[in-house]
Amino acid sequence: MLKAFRMLLPAGLLAITSPVATAATGEISRAIDGWDFNLAPTEVTDLCDQTLQRAQSAFAAIEQDGEPATLQRVYGAHDAMMIELQAIQYLWYLKSVHPDTAVQAAAEGCIEAYSDFAVTISLSRPFYQRVASIGTATLSQAEKYMVEKRLRDFRQAGVDRDQATRERVRELVAEITDLGTRFDRNIREDRGLVDTTAEQLAGLPADFLERHPADADGVIRLSTDYPDYFPVMKYGSDDDLRRRLFLARMNIATPENEATLGELISRRSELAALLGYDNHAALAMDGLMIENPQRAQAFLSDIGVAVHPSAAGDMSALLQRLQQIEPGAKQVQAWQAGYLSNLVRQERYALDAREVREYFHFERVQSGILQLTEALFGVRIIPWQTQTWHEDVTAWEIREGDKVIGRFYLDMHPRDNKYKHAAHWTLRTGLKDRQVPLSGMATNFPRGLMEHTQVETFLHEFGHLLHNMFSGTQQWLDISGMSMERDFVEAPSQMLEEWVWDYETLRRFAVNDRGEPIPRSLVEKMNRSRHFGEAAGIAGQLFYANLSLNYYNRDPDSFELLPLLRELQARYSLLPYVEGTHFYNSFGHLNGYSSNYYIYQWSRAISTDLFSRFQASGLRDRKTADDFRHKVLAPGGSKPAGEAVADFLGRPFSTQAYSNYLANLRRK
Repeated sequence: MLKAFRMLLPAGLLAITSPVATAATGEISRAIDGWDFNLAPTEVTDLCDQTLQRAQSAFAAIEQDGEPATLQRVYGAHDAMMIELQAIQYLWYLKSVHPDTAVQAAAEGCIEAYSDFAVTISLSRPFYQRVASIGTATLSQAEKYMVEKRLRDFRQAGVDRDQATRERVRELVAEITDLGTRFDRNIREDRGLVDTTAEQLAGLPADFLERHPADADGVIRLSTDYPDYFPVMKYGSDDDLRRRLFLARMNIATPENEATLGELISRRSELAALLGYDNHAALAMDGLMIENPQRAQAFLSDIGVAVHPSAAGDMSALLQRLQQIEPGAKQVQAWQAGYLSNLVRQERYALDAREVREYFHFERVQSGILQLTEALFGVRIIPWQTQTWHEDVTAWEIREGDKVIGRFYLDMHPRDNKYKHAAHWTLRTGLKDRQVPLSGMATNFPRGLMEHTQVETFLHEFGHLLHNMFSGTQQWLDISGMSMERDFVEAPSQMLEEWVWDYETLRRFAVNDRGEPIPRSLVEKMNRSRHFGEAAGIAGQLFYANLSLNYYNRDPDSFELLPLLRELQARYSLLPYVEGTHFYNSFGHLNGYSSNYYIYQWSRAISTDLFSRFQASGLRDRKTADDFRHKVLAPGGSKPAGEAVADFLGRPFSTQAYSNYLANLRRK
C-alpha cells in the first residue's frame, strides 16, 4: 500500500549534507538529513505552527506578485515554499509509527492545519490566475503537462466557484480530514485479544509456540496483529480458535468507527455535489487512468467474469477438503479458507508451508531484497547512521556510483499503537540536482521466520520505496516523484512481487538455520501450488473493490453500511458473510483510497502487461531493468502513466493480458 502525499520539507530541521565514507567493516553513511525524533509534542506543534506561518507568508507573496507570470517566477516561488513545507511531511508517517501517543496526537493536529492550508492553495483565485497566465509556447512537453494538470486540479477543487461555495469546500475538507484521522486512529489503537490454550494451538509451528508460552493458569493470549493472526488462520487446526480470532479481527474499531465512517462518506458526498459531481467516486476518479466510476465498475465486472470459473473451482476443492473433516459441511467459512488452502496445497502439491518458512528468516529476507535491488538496478545500499524514533528502525542510503540518490527508513516489526498493516510513505520528493528523495516504510513482520506471502509483501512495499528513490529526476515538484495518476502507482510494485517466486532470486537469500539454500525442488513445488486459491483470493479483492466503489458512488442516505456489505458480499465473494462482523470499520482503505480500491486490480492488469517484457528477456536482465527504471519509474508525473508504459512495452497498455491470465488460472 502506498501512502503518498503530494505537497510537502526542510529548513528548520537538520541540513542536508554529503555522506561521509565508511567504517572498516563496510560503507556507512553519516549524512545529516532528517527529523529530530526527540522533539517533545509541544515542540512538534511549535515547529508545525512556525513552518505553516512562513509558508502562509510566502504564499501571500505569490498571490500578490505583480510581475509577468513565467514558469520560473510562479513555480519557482511555489516550489521554494513547498520545499520549506516538506518538514511537515514526516508527520503523516510519525502519526502512524511513533511510539509516543502524544507525538502522534501532535502530528495529527499539524496534519489538520496543513490540510487546511493546502485547501487555501487549491482555492486561491490569484494563484490560479497566475498559473493560467503562464505562456506555454516555449515550455517543454513535461512543463506543459504540468501546467495543464495544475489548472485541472484547480477547477476540480472548486476555484471557479463563488465565495460561499469555496468557504463550504474548505469547511468540508477540514471535516473530512478530521474524520479520516479519527477513523485511522481507531483502527491503529484497537487490538483484539483472544485467550486460548496450548492444546488449541495444535498445528502451529514450533517457533510460534515458543513465542507464546502459557501463563500460570495455562492461558495463552493472542492478538489480532499480523504475527499472531496469520499463522493461526493458516496452520491452526482448532476451528473454534480460528473462528474467535477471525471475529475479533473483523470487529476491530467496532463500534467506534460505525458513525465515523458514515459521517466520512456523507461529507465526501456533500463535497462532490458542491463541486458539481454526481457522487464522490466521480470526483475521486477525475483525472485518473480509469476516468470515471462507470469504467471502474465495467472493469471490475469484466475481471469478475474472467475469474469466476477458476474461483468457483478453488472453492469446490476447499469444500471437498472440509467435508473430510466435517462430513455434513455445506459451505466454507471465512475463518476456514486459509487453513483448508494450506491443507490442499500440502496434499495436492506435497508443499508444507512450515517447511517453506524455515528458509525465510526476517534478517536474511531484508538483506536479500536489498541485494536484489543492487543487482537488478546497479546501485549500492549502505547503512545510514542517523537518529530514529525506535530501536527497531533501521536507516539506509542508496547510491549510484558515488552519487547519493536517496535515503529511507525501515520500521518493520509490530508494537502497540503502530500502524497495523504494511505501507510506504513519501517523506520527501526528490528534485534534480537539488534534493534527494526520502522514504519511510512500515510493516508488522515477525522478527524470526516469515511466511512466503510476507516476503512478497515486503518486496511490494519496497517497490513503492524504490519508485520514490528513482523518480526524483524532474526539476519541478508537481511532476517529480510519485506524482503520476494514483491508479498507476501500485503497478510497478505488483510486478516486482514476481521475483519472490524465482529460484535464481530466492537461492541467494532463502537459507535455513543450517545454512542450506532453499532447494530448487521446493521452489518448483511452490510455483506449482502458487495458483491454487489465487482466483478465490482475487474474487475476495473484487468484493473489497466493489464495497469501496459502492459506498461512494451513490447518495449516502440511500443505504446502510452493514446491509450493503452483506448484499455486495453475497454478489461478489465466494465466502459467506459471518454474522456479527463489521469488516468495514477496520477497512482502512475506505479512508485512504475511498472509492478507489479498484486500483489494486487495475494496477495488477498493468503489472501483468509490464511483466511480459521481463518474461521474454529474463528476470535478471539488466537492460530490461534499466529500461523499467528509466522509462517507467524515473518520469514521475512528467507524462501520462499510459505513455510511460507504452515507452517500456513498445505498444499501448492493454488489460487483455490480465483477463487471459485469469481465464487460464483453472488450467494451472
